[in-house]
Order: sequence, then C-alpha cells, then structure tokens
Amino acid sequence: MARKKRPYVPKIKGCYECSQRRIDCDGTRPRCIKCSVRGIACSGFGLRYKFLDGFSSRRTSSSTGVRGALLTGAVVEPSAKTSIRARPSSYRKTPDQSRDLQSIWDEVYWNTADYGPDEGVQGGDPQTTTDDDDAITNQRIGHNTEDIDRLLDEYRDGTDDTCSSLVIQAAGDLGTDWRAARPVNLHLLEPWKEFLLTHFSEAIAPEMVVIDDRYNGWRHLILPVARSDDMVMAAVLAASAFHVSARAAAGRPVIDPERLYARAIGRLSDRRDLAGRDAGARQLVILAIVVLLVSVMVNGLSDFPIVFQMLESAIDAVGGEEVLADGEELGGFLRRQIRKMRVYAAPLVSEAAGVDAIVYHARGSFDCLYYYHSLYPSHRLTFDLIAGVRQQAFDMYLRRALPDDSEVRPAASPDEPIQSFRRSLESFPEGALGEHILVWPTFIAALECRTREQRLFFEQFLLRQYHRNKFMNIPLALKFLEGVWSQEERENWPSLIPQLRVFIM
Repeated sequence: MARKKRPYVPKIKGCYECSQRRIDCDGTRPRCIKCSVRGIACSGFGLRYKFLDGFSSRRTSSSTGVRGALLTGAVVEPSAKTSIRARPSSYRKTPDQSRDLQSIWDEVYWNTADYGPDEGVQGGDPQTTTDDDDAITNQRIGHNTEDIDRLLDEYRDGTDDTCSSLVIQAAGDLGTDWRAARPVNLHLLEPWKEFLLTHFSEAIAPEMVVIDDRYNGWRHLILPVARSDDMVMAAVLAASAFHVSARAAAGRPVIDPERLYARAIGRLSDRRDLAGRDAGARQLVILAIVVLLVSVMVNGLSDFPIVFQMLESAIDAVGGEEVLADGEELGGFLRRQIRKMRVYAAPLVSEAAGVDAIVYHARGSFDCLYYYHSLYPSHRLTFDLIAGVRQQAFDMYLRRALPDDSEVRPAASPDEPIQSFRRSLESFPEGALGEHILVWPTFIAALECRTREQRLFFEQFLLRQYHRNKFMNIPLALKFLEGVWSQEERENWPSLIPQLRVFIM
C-alpha cells in the first residue's frame, strides 16, 4: 500500500544568517529570534543583492577603441584636414590577452566610475550605462591593490620632494595658505580617485598660475566641479594619471592614464551637440577640454592640435568666449585661461594661426596677470616684468613670421633681441616668483639663439623647469630645439614649430 503523500506546505524563506547556519529560521520580523538570542546581526527578510561593495557588476567588453577616432568624433565641428596620432597597437589585443587584462583594478574602475558611493549617476545629464563605455579601451588600470599601496607609499615618502614644496618660496609674504583650499570630503571617493585628485591639487594646479593661493581656480573651482560631473572628473583624473606615470619608476603604470584619457574623450563625444544645452552644460564641456589640454601638455601627447581644435570649435558653438563670463566665477576663470592658451597654442598649430593670435589676441592673454595685479599689488613689479618677457617673445615671433614691409611687424630692437631677453630672464633667480610660467617665452627665444653659450643658457633654464614640474612637453621641446639649432638655414623658424605637435605653455 502506497504511503500517503504529505500535504504540500510552501517553504517560507528565512533570513540569510539562518540559511548559512543550515537551520530553520523562525521567520520573526523584522529580525528572527534565533539570530537575536545568539547575538547575530540578522539581515532581515528583504532582497539581498550580491554586488561588489555595493555597486552593480558589469561585464567588460572585448571591443577595442582607438583614441584618435574618439578625438575626431568629439569635435563639435570636426575638421577633415586635421590629422592626429593613433596607436591601434596599444588597444588591439588577442582574445587571450584581453582576458588576462581583466584585473582587480579593472573591476573596481568599471564598477565605480559612473557612481559615487552614495549617489546615482553623476553629471549634468542623466545617462544610462551602455556597452559603449566598455568599448573605449580594454587596457587595465593596474594589477592589484598591492601595486596601489606601493605607489602611494613611494609617493608619500617623497620620491620627488617638489610635490610638497610647489608653493613658490619667494612668495612667502602672500599671507594665504593654499592647502586650506584643497578639496574636502575626498574620503567619500574611491582611494585611487582621491589619490589622483590630491596629486592634481598639489603637483599640477600650482604650475598653472603665477601665484598658488586660495584663488587658484585649477584647485578651488575645477576640483569641486569634477566631483559633480563625470566628464570633468575623467579629464582631471587623466591629467593627474599622466603626470604620476611620468614620475613613477620605470615599468607598468599602476593606473592607466590612456584609459582615463579615452574615457574623457568618450564623455565629450556624448555631449558634442552644444546647441541644445544650457549655459552651465556648455561651460562644463569647455572646462573638460581645457583640462584635456593640460593632459596633453603634461604628457607631451601629439593629440594637441585636435584637442585645441575641439576647444576652438566649442567656443564658436557657444557664441564666443565672452558668453562664458556672464556672472559666474567659473566663466571668468575659463575666459582667462582660454585667452592665454589660444596665444600659446596657435603658433604651435600653424604659422598663420600664430600670427593672427599674437596680433589680435595677445592683449587678452595678459588677463591672468591683470587678475593677480589687483590681488597682490606688492608684486606688481614682478608681474610687469613677466609681461615684458612675454611681449619680447611675441615680438621675436612676429619679426620672423611677418615680412619687412608689414604694418604690424614690431620695430627692430636697438639691442640684440636675444641679449635683451636673456637679461630679463636673469632677473628671475631659481625659485623666484613667476619663473615657472615663462616656459613658452623661453622656448620661443631659444629658437633665436646663435651661439653655443646662448643655447646652453636657455637649455639649462628649461631643464630647471622640467625638474620642477616633470611635464613631458619640456624634454620634447628641448629635442626639437636641438634639431632646429643643427640646421644651417633656420631664419623662418615659425614655420617649423608646428612640426613639434606638442603643447608648450
């Protein structure tokens, strides 16, 4: 005789802790008694998500991307005549190689890059995550957390003491503590982001201004914006990662700057249609491009011409640089930086662009100095001397680029221009206030050198700036100068500068 079947009783799912102990949960809500009497923290009966540190896991794609294609697509009005460097070999991997590249840092990056620890999608425009983000590049950020710890230890132990002493010693009477302006609440970010943002604040931001103080917009304006916008964040992280990788010991970089750089370009490409965006969103796009220009300067990337074209296209799309400065501190900061960068960048793009920028926009490039004139009247003589050095470089360029009968060609100097420039430069002893922002004028003046003694003087000055800031554009500029100096016929050196394809500032 068959046994009578037991009546079906639906199973009541208990708490996670009881299931792990392999006992029947009593189902008491909100916390079961069996856990409570044993002092176990009962997780209750809600859904339990198996995510990595609270963030949803995402699969990584084997798709590859070429930075050049991303750059071209990110230009608001792309130019067909502009060519850029592309390094497909850096991204194309075999299936086996791609699988090996999925490291711990790979997971951490993709699982946390879009989301903060206590917020949703960052940025001005709500965005959903797509596989296009994965297709940006398939290189890793690092191998394991031990590499990150090692890098942090080396960095904090003073592998380069200049990082902690970047405040100009000659400006000791400024009476302001720039460290008080460092970004707050960085502990809410992932450690690697905190590290890169702090590095940007301490090693890059001081090099971008005459006086590093609490008014330094590269710190007190850009970093807070980066915390609220993922596009600006990616650009800042890329600039910082490039600088860290250049300063780190030889070997595989722990944090891959190429990946962060490609991510920033991808974010810009998503927002390249500026016509339908408000003024704030337009400012963010232009701000991200300005930070990317710093990235290509820090690393000496030959992507500089196309990134500069991106900036010019974006400015035209919003109606000009004047539109940026309507009532906002960030807008005024952007306008000053754009006016300075345009005059520095244009001669590096083409001779015609350089002449146009210097003739028609040189006056605006001094806005950054005028800004500090009002803040530090006691240093006006220094600011005037800096302006004089820059004007001498402008005049040298125009004398070479313009014909003798040009109405805007500067008059010949009664003294030899290179000697006059050298005397002005010697007014800045090593470590003096403002010395570090004279790289571009010195580079231009060095092209006028005739004697070995003159060349050695300018070479030593540029090397001193490189040892200070570790920007890779300076060694590339020195190599270019050696090539120009070796040529017998170099009267029209303004036509040779665009061959460098590196941003000097």
